[in-house]
Amino acid sequence: MLGLGKIKEAKEKAEKLKVKLAAMDFEGWSYNNKVSIKCTGDKRFHSLEIDDSIFKIRSREEVQDMILEAIDRAQMQADNTIKDEMAAIMPNIPGMGL
Repeated sequence: MLGLGKIKEAKEKAEKLKVKLAAMDFEGWSYNNKVSIKCTGDKRFHSLEIDDSIFKIRSREEVQDMILEAIDRAQMQADNTIKDEMAAIMPNIPGMGL
């Protein structure tokens, strides 16, 4: 049976992990590497770079799609890291799928 001490320990580790992830950067790129975006582990976006040349050869809608693609990729990187880090600190609770 999972003891209260284990739950408290997991909670403390989760709080430390939250701080650690907030300090990490994740970057996503569009398929053509003309758009990049960065976010932290707590999903705060703080950097968007768009290659100037893209405005000459792509429509506004295509550039918007590239931005969304870069956002999705940055979030996916953050989500995968969060999942891996949480799996490492969570106690093995049957039926929780962790």
